Amino acid sequence: MLTVKDPHETWRTELLTPVALRCAGPGLTTTFEDLPSRWRDAPVRTLRCADPDGSWAVLVTVVRGYPQHPGDSLVGNEFGRDPHTGYDLDAPGNLVYELQVTEDDGSDEDELLAFRLFGDPRAAGAEVLRWAGKKAAYSVSPPVERAAVRQRRDRRQFDSRQASAASPLVRIGAVSDEAAADVDAVDGSALCWHFPRGNTGAYLRSAVVALAGYGEQRPHLRGRWLTARVEGDELVIGVDELIPANQRHRWDTARWLWDRRQADTPAGLRWQVDRVEQAAPGVAAVRRGALPEALTNAGVETEPELDALLTGVPYRLSDAELTPTWVANLYRGLADLAPWRLDAAYRGWRDGRQALGLPVRDPVVLFGLGGVGAARKPKLALDHTGDAPLLCLTYTGSSAVLPYAHWTVPTDLDARLYGWQPSLPYPG
Repeated sequence: MLTVKDPHETWRTELLTPVALRCAGPGLTTTFEDLPSRWRDAPVRTLRCADPDGSWAVLVTVVRGYPQHPGDSLVGNEFGRDPHTGYDLDAPGNLVYELQVTEDDGSDEDELLAFRLFGDPRAAGAEVLRWAGKKAAYSVSPPVERAAVRQRRDRRQFDSRQASAASPLVRIGAVSDEAAADVDAVDGSALCWHFPRGNTGAYLRSAVVALAGYGEQRPHLRGRWLTARVEGDELVIGVDELIPANQRHRWDTARWLWDRRQADTPAGLRWQVDRVEQAAPGVAAVRRGALPEALTNAGVETEPELDALLTGVPYRLSDAELTPTWVANLYRGLADLAPWRLDAAYRGWRDGRQALGLPVRDPVVLFGLGGVGAARKPKLALDHTGDAPLLCLTYTGSSAVLPYAHWTVPTDLDARLYGWQPSLPYPG
């Protein structure tokens, strides 16, 4: 049974007071606490310096330690300490300041982010302040592309689409008999007009567009697909072996983009709005960088971690250094977001999996945030609460994504928002 007090309570309090005074200035919550120790029967007097919301804390106490030679410590500590005898201040050795940084990661026990030993209170206090200022140090202003720059790029792409649709260069490569009906139905002008573009307006040469699948289709199994890809100045229709779940440009459930048999699909099914002006407020909010506003107005919910990144602020200390990269990639990835389409996009993905008897447990990924070399990478994903679509962050090693055609602003709708008239026979 633990004793009531740390036998060195008064001594430790005196030694920790300079650290407490150093940390009180920036508005940290500082308290003295007696914390249990797994190495001894008595508690240990500890200074807790915590964030006001309690999401993280720095615990500082005083122990007996010994100097270490350079390279002896994997974390660069100048001192070491024996976990069994070090908390006894009557033991031999140097008085050193032990500092632990913990963060609430949602599990039963807080995650340990750092363990350091310092020879004096000034160094310990400076380390506390470094951690306390970490979120501010890595906060950034979300990037917003200038409207004029965006419009010039969109105009280049529009002009290129118009030109390619007027004189479509589409060649039929090696295809199988099972694809014959779809090949006959290819609308060359529509395919050329909608094919993904790069910043210059030219075809995105790395893009492979999956048009239709054949045989028994399972999302994560390789199968035969009718595809369109760039070769020289042409688009070439062929059959490739693809994993459908991994295809960013998958148009089998958006056939109006290339199939003349569905050219009369009404705007409401293609855009999830009936009129151009209904999409204008959401697109305008996204383009001026007001993503929280655009999502809220569209009835899209977001998780707290994503809320922080949308404002350019780290959500967790452990990932603070990645915040500039994640924020930049988040806003870049959502630059063409059509927030009102997320509900239909999720339901379509869910219904497709359920029709195949597949579970719908995890959210579906939109794109990755980068910055991490581990197998499980941070990605923006789409889920559903049952009442509303939900954007969240997930960590996964899967390459599966929700096709861009289902959650971004349709290219023909985008053109009409500028007042440009696409050379397509579609209603709109």
